[in-house]
Amino acid sequence: MHNLFWSSETGVIIVLGLPTVLYLVAAARKKTPPIQYLSETISNYSLFNSLYSIFLSMALVTLLINFYTVQDDTRKESEDMISMARLLNGLSDARGLKTRLVAYAQSVVDYDLPALKEGRMSPQASEAFDALWNEAYKITPTTKNEEAIHHLVLENLTDMTKCRLTRRIKATENLHPMIFSLIVVGYYVMLIKTWLTRVPNRRTQLAFELPMFAMLLLVITAIIDLNTPFVGIVNIDISAFDFALQRVTALAGLPLP
Repeated sequence: MHNLFWSSETGVIIVLGLPTVLYLVAAARKKTPPIQYLSETISNYSLFNSLYSIFLSMALVTLLINFYTVQDDTRKESEDMISMARLLNGLSDARGLKTRLVAYAQSVVDYDLPALKEGRMSPQASEAFDALWNEAYKITPTTKNEEAIHHLVLENLTDMTKCRLTRRIKATENLHPMIFSLIVVGYYVMLIKTWLTRVPNRRTQLAFELPMFAMLLLVITAIIDLNTPFVGIVNIDISAFDFALQRVTALAGLPLP
């Protein structure tokens, strides 16, 4: 099983990190030529940097919004599991549904969470969720109170379905590949323009280059990290599913796993 974040980060090091190192080595060895029309060149360079910074900021904000959306849905799914387990205690014939709910919660912890590190959902959890729905259809309420409870149970299942869809869609690739291509091309353009606007004093040039390269690479790393919300340096807290499994099992009156 591969880690989606670290495989993406390795690609960044190869695609962006190595050209940066090669640039620094070449800049240290090659004498800086005189620059004509320096003020106009620096002005154009500043304009490009501003546009590129805005572009990176937009990508970062978009992914942050996506991250918090997935985080909220993850918590809601676990809350719906616990809510459903409580509701099932109000039905006279819900033993099979309780068992299916516990099995689904167990499959999420055992199979779905490891699979999300690869940016996918597990077939075992999908099968357990289908079985949970099928069992819910078998319930036959005998009183008005049970009908109301059964309706709330189906609402919980509907919300869980939406949350699962969010996890499936947003586990990876939350930015279009074209956006990442533009980020890479923009970084290469920045390297070229930095090369063309070098100053003779190498220390002064390094004082400008190194913080800029470091900051841009860190921002791009943050973008890649947020693009894989379930794995990486910044990731969604999935301990809610472990808590949900324990509570669902206890409420169903079954032995803890």
